[in-house]
Amino acid sequence: MTKLISCSAIALTLVAAEANAQGPGDPKAGLDLAQRVCSECHATVVGQDRSPNPKAPTFSDLAASPGMTRTALLVALTTPHAGMPMFTLTG
Repeated sequence: MTKLISCSAIALTLVAAEANAQGPGDPKAGLDLAQRVCSECHATVVGQDRSPNPKAPTFSDLAASPGMTRTALLVALTTPHAGMPMFTLTG
């Protein structure tokens, strides 16, 4: 149950960021976005224990990272770092 909530939290964060953080976001739309944009490298759904790219953490692992918040995730998505493409999330 915690993993499902964690994955949903990431998906919600992605939707909120895409919509310029205007309210809580739609979990279904967040999951759709994560599957379209992130699933090539990351495990994005509950029960998927490994990411397609072994260097990419699963969404469950990302959600469980110490200090992970909506703001921390938004910074991670919009700050260049090795192996991660840059995203422009808009509404």
